[in-house]
Amino acid sequence: MMNVRQATPEDVTVCVALAEARRDAYEAYEPRFWKKSPDSASACRTWFETLFSDGRSMCFVAEEEGSILGFVIGRGFPTPPVYDPGGATAMIDDFCVVSADRWGDVGRALLRDIRAEMRRQGFAQVVVVSARRDLEKTAFLEEAGLSLASTWWTSAI
Repeated sequence: MMNVRQATPEDVTVCVALAEARRDAYEAYEPRFWKKSPDSASACRTWFETLFSDGRSMCFVAEEEGSILGFVIGRGFPTPPVYDPGGATAMIDDFCVVSADRWGDVGRALLRDIRAEMRRQGFAQVVVVSARRDLEKTAFLEEAGLSLASTWWTSAI
């Protein structure tokens, strides 16, 4: 049976591995914007260690039979002063599952629990970051009731 719980510093190694696999895929989608730095795993480890213990970030893992199947990290994010979504904004930038076919169960459970925590903390909206070509994640987010709000375009200058 799958269980969603708060992430702990002991989960960092597995979450970094999941994030690195996602970065590899995203770099293939758009090699300029998503280009991994040579020390991406080390930087990610340091960042996740901070987030998993800072008391402000909302960090969850989904596990089954002792294996982590995915994770999600949410944080408060400044709402631009020219918009009024009805309250504070939370952003999910790091949201990974072990394989694309697990968005429907693992992703859904993680999103459900982090949204509940966001509501509990008084956030009014969530913004989830995803690559344009991450089709499985995009389909999952649409099925979960999220709408596409923005796109970013990039080129060399």
